[in-house]
Amino acid sequence: MIITVDGPAGAGKSTICRLLAKKLGYVYLDTGAMYRAMAWALLREKAPLEDGPELDAWLPRMPLRFTLEAGFLTITYDGHPLGDEIREPNITQWSSRLSQLKVVRAFLTRCQQRLGAEGSLVAEGRDMGTVVFPHAQVKIFLIADLAARALRRQSEYNQKGVRVEIHELEEQMRSRDEADSQRAMAPLRPAPDAVVVDTTQLGISEVVDRLMEIIDGRSDSHQR
Repeated sequence: MIITVDGPAGAGKSTICRLLAKKLGYVYLDTGAMYRAMAWALLREKAPLEDGPELDAWLPRMPLRFTLEAGFLTITYDGHPLGDEIREPNITQWSSRLSQLKVVRAFLTRCQQRLGAEGSLVAEGRDMGTVVFPHAQVKIFLIADLAARALRRQSEYNQKGVRVEIHELEEQMRSRDEADSQRAMAPLRPAPDAVVVDTTQLGISEVVDRLMEIIDGRSDSHQR
């Protein structure tokens, strides 16, 4: 079974999907990390950052690898695991810009579909249910108001010792929401058969419980 969880930044996707995958015994596929890693690698490689054949030819030559190990996505660059370096605010901003490039999205979509063919997983992203896994058995779209999302992201940065003003985060998220929803390729939107869940007033365990109810309901209907 493939479960897709899409939604804007700060809606709670990463934490929820990690817990959900663990509860189900599925693989957790963090596609946002794949875009951040791509941004980090392209900047390090000083690669061309414009859509077109030059960048398209560059992508498969980079020493960036995505594999599934022990139920999680592992990302390595030149054989070395990537971690917090791809979570810096500037990399997040660059990943947003690069995610709008056709050749980058096409390359990473192929990578994600290859990983999805390896077994049951919970895929987190922005176009999982609409583009990458359109035939997923369960599709969920998480939302939350902008203020709540910005506070969550600020808390994540604070835990890593990174100080970011809340108004800066709100502006970044507002811009990202607009860019993601209006882009021509794979715009951010719920799939027609997705269940929309508002997490603004819900705790983590409440969201996980709600998603488990949805998954159990879809599983029962498929079995019938």
